[in-house]
Amino acid sequence: MAKAFQDALAPVPFSSLSLVVLALLASAGAAAQTAPAAAGSLPQITVTGQVESETATSPVYGMVAKRTSTGVKTDTDLLETPQSVSVVTREQIELQGAKGIDEAVRYTSGTVGGQFGQDPRSDWVLVRGFKPALYMDGMPLPDGVWTGATRVDPYAMERIEILKGPTSVMYGALPPSGFINSVSKRPQAEAYREIGVEFGSYNHKQATIDLTGPLSDDGKLLYRLVGLASNSDNEVDYITDKRYMLAPSLTWRPSTDTTLTVLGLFQKGEVSGVPGFLPEVGTRLPNPNGRISRSLNAGEPGYDRYEKDFQSLGYLFAHRVNDRLTLRQNLRFNEADVDHPSVGAFGFVPGSQRTLSRYVFTPRENSKVFSVDNQAEFKFATGAVDHTLLTGLDYKRSRNDYASGFGFGAGTLDAFAPVYGSPVVTPPDSTHTLQTQRQLGVYLQDQMRWDRWVGTLSVRHDAVDSDNDDLLAGTANPQKDRKWSGRAGLNYVMPSGLAPYIAYSNSFQPVLGRDFAGNFFEPTTGKQFEAGLKYRPVGGNALFTAAVFDLKQQNVSVVDPDHAFFAVQQGEISSKGLELEAKFNAARGLDIIASYTYTDAKVTRTTDPATLGKQVPLQPEHQASLWADYRFPGDVLPGFGLGGGVRYVGASYGDGANMFRNPSYTLLDLQAHYDVNNWRFLLTVSNLANKDYVSTCQSSAWCFYGYGRQANLSARYMF
Repeated sequence: MAKAFQDALAPVPFSSLSLVVLALLASAGAAAQTAPAAAGSLPQITVTGQVESETATSPVYGMVAKRTSTGVKTDTDLLETPQSVSVVTREQIELQGAKGIDEAVRYTSGTVGGQFGQDPRSDWVLVRGFKPALYMDGMPLPDGVWTGATRVDPYAMERIEILKGPTSVMYGALPPSGFINSVSKRPQAEAYREIGVEFGSYNHKQATIDLTGPLSDDGKLLYRLVGLASNSDNEVDYITDKRYMLAPSLTWRPSTDTTLTVLGLFQKGEVSGVPGFLPEVGTRLPNPNGRISRSLNAGEPGYDRYEKDFQSLGYLFAHRVNDRLTLRQNLRFNEADVDHPSVGAFGFVPGSQRTLSRYVFTPRENSKVFSVDNQAEFKFATGAVDHTLLTGLDYKRSRNDYASGFGFGAGTLDAFAPVYGSPVVTPPDSTHTLQTQRQLGVYLQDQMRWDRWVGTLSVRHDAVDSDNDDLLAGTANPQKDRKWSGRAGLNYVMPSGLAPYIAYSNSFQPVLGRDFAGNFFEPTTGKQFEAGLKYRPVGGNALFTAAVFDLKQQNVSVVDPDHAFFAVQQGEISSKGLELEAKFNAARGLDIIASYTYTDAKVTRTTDPATLGKQVPLQPEHQASLWADYRFPGDVLPGFGLGGGVRYVGASYGDGANMFRNPSYTLLDLQAHYDVNNWRFLLTVSNLANKDYVSTCQSSAWCFYGYGRQANLSARYMF
């Protein structure tokens, strides 16, 4: 990894970035020599109790977060943030038993996950009709072909934040849906130790550890070590899922003004097969031979595997020069390796309704991402207006090496009486590409506060250089894109805690390739108008939000009607909707999460008449959910809590032409927990009724069963 880290650093424009680094380190050293070092002067944050002073990245007591930095990069009250940001806290993740990001956002408005069922390889999520980018601690994760779905284990996270809508103005190239930002568990000043075990459905076994606290008597050096080892079968036969995760971190606070946190994350995933990819006849539609079992493995046990190694190393540095100026630098290097030879089903052979045709697919991929973000935050006033001015220079370099072969070198399979062991012929590579992208961006943001008005103005310019090399054909296609981004938002925070707001933002994403005339494609663009209300009752533990949005993605590549095998950028997708979300303490011991989402996401411009005006694949128009957790009084059932939820996912379509309709479904979840002394016992059950449903059909050959019932019982000892 050290060599890979050096390789990633090699192209960084040090003429600009290194000067910032040296200035930051120099000022930090000077502060360390002059600032008083009193152990009691450091702020204390506890993991298990009420947070004394919540920040944008600190632990949250309960399910209602008050602050965020996602989308604005400054520690900002959610009521003053000019976009929709939903925060899934640590407690919500635990009580709902989430094993992945797609499970963690089940009760969040504007998002839909799990449309491909129980796929242990990765997370599949849509936000406002589009696939979001994945970030960790405000920095991008690998986004290649198969590594784009980097599955970071939620146990390593303090919170998961979903920013909805275009946000290129602070982060550069992004999809119009925004991104999901996972915030790592970080060292805490108060000692906390936790070990746990978990057992559950499909022979699930898991062990966890979470240790944090001071390493020095003066409290200047803090540590944290988070680890997980998991081994599970799957509801699909012959599929196992092994996961290993280790997340060490270290914080050094030489003074109250300077902080350096080093974060590491190392994950390994081993999956022995691929669920789903079953024909429509026999799953969604009747089959004279009966219904295809949702436990059917249509692949080839012994040949299929998905192995992924992910490693991440970086740091977060901040130095408060004085009451007005704070300097920060965040840096991270990520690398992901995927090896995924597999056999998949391609529908029934012609004339049969029980014998599956099968193919062989062999993707291999190595993805690396290096990113660094330099920030200077100024606080000052002009008359009655208080300003938080943020200037920044960030750089990202991504390198993706992808190769795969495709062929039909696998025997057929009886879908109702499968017999495995037929020879598999591994095809030669039919694709091998190397994509390298360098992004340099400079941005400026001013958060202006006058009386109860909060205005946010942001602007950014990006220079993106991309190389797309076809290593089989021996061709190279360099491409340059230059793009401006902006955002304007206005919030009004009333004394009652009610905060209406209105905002405009945009985004861009480079598109590699050329049209028939040889012209490079322009970046796709997104623009959004959003208005809403946020309400946090004074003195209450609650947050209510409502948002209406009008989001458009333009310059979408579509089929060139005049030249076969070419594309033109004449497409547009429109996504409009309403999102309602509530998290509140309804009564003593009773916490409730509720959401409703209406999304009208359709193709509004295209050269393909079959998709014009049609609903975006996998995006339901209606979704609703309700979750409750009740902790019984100490004189009734001390330490005992009970809860659960109901999730409704409306009908959607699996394809762009809307030929394959996925019916709506409703699922029930249950949880119970018991706290005694230093122990917590937790039972979680998702899809309590074990509803048998098809979550998605993309075609007549590829349908996917939804998540079946999963029950897990965990025991954690905290000391």
